[in-house]
Amino acid sequence: MYFSAGSEKPQRRIDFWLCISTFALVLFGAIMVYSATFYRYDLLGISKFKAFLKEIIRLIIGIIAFVIARKIDPKNYRKYLKYAMYLIIAVLGILFLVGLKSYGAIRWLKFGLLSFQPSELAKIIIILYLANELYEERSALKNPVKLLRILALPFVTILLIAIQPNYSMALIIAAIIFGMLFFAGVKVIYLVLPVICSLLLLFMLYLAAPEKFSHVENRLKSFASGEKHYQVKQALIAIAEGRIAGKGIGKSTQKYLYLPMAENDFIFAIISEELGFLGALIIILGYTIILLRGFSVSLRHYDANYFYSLTGSGITLMIFVVSVVHIGVNLGLFPPTGQALPLISMGGSSLMINLFALGILEHISEKVEDYESIR
Repeated sequence: MYFSAGSEKPQRRIDFWLCISTFALVLFGAIMVYSATFYRYDLLGISKFKAFLKEIIRLIIGIIAFVIARKIDPKNYRKYLKYAMYLIIAVLGILFLVGLKSYGAIRWLKFGLLSFQPSELAKIIIILYLANELYEERSALKNPVKLLRILALPFVTILLIAIQPNYSMALIIAAIIFGMLFFAGVKVIYLVLPVICSLLLLFMLYLAAPEKFSHVENRLKSFASGEKHYQVKQALIAIAEGRIAGKGIGKSTQKYLYLPMAENDFIFAIISEELGFLGALIIILGYTIILLRGFSVSLRHYDANYFYSLTGSGITLMIFVVSVVHIGVNLGLFPPTGQALPLISMGGSSLMINLFALGILEHISEKVEDYESIR
């Protein structure tokens, strides 16, 4: 469903379902983050008002990012994308020298009271870069050597993220790349080569620093044996206690320090406890609408505007893959990964980048019938 967005020619039309799903999830997320954190803030003597205000500021910045991205045609980024790849690789490298260490990993850059996670930015840069490179050299779809050359910079980025260590983020980015290549039309047999290279890279990392994989090994062994991680057990308790309609907003018991990272890694469990199966279903419906709108727009651009098509598919995959991983962890289907729920979990970096990416998708959607060449 579209609504007119002005009198410009060709007339742009707002993608109602994409916008309403995005901002419904964002506003709902702000409420649920407040609900999930107010007890811990009380305990630590942190003003609940200041904490909520901080979340509102994150939300405002994210909305500004969405509006800016919606206004700018992504074709304007194309000539800067290779430089952006070099820049994000440099930032990820510098991170090891000046980054903030938290929970044994170096993932954050801190600027006074603000902090930023460069790997979140890496996702959207890689999506735009890969879309542009495949658009510029479509022969790479049938040439594995050219394909590997295009994938060289994304591989370096994934490597730097993996050794933070942040294996789940590295695997998610790899999955997004794989999905984009499949959507682009790369022959399945050629997709085997990047997968083999990724596995060899992972094996080399393990040989070089096996101690960095110890927590991953423990989680995988525990998951394979059927023994649930403590956080997953508490998440499942929260989901079970929510039943059909939930306990009501603000009435979760797991957030009273029983479930660590309730506002981030396990926000879906808190939603399920407070709003029940129906609330969880509404959240899943929101992501499903974004998924359907994203791929619908991408498919409609496939023949006329290949860059738009690949960019749209990458952004859609970014939201879809991370949300599936987060929900899967909360349901005990995957081992804990530390991934936030897009648009909902607490975290300024994730919220800003996801809204910026969806702003790009909205721009592409509004031009869904504008088949002029982007060159």
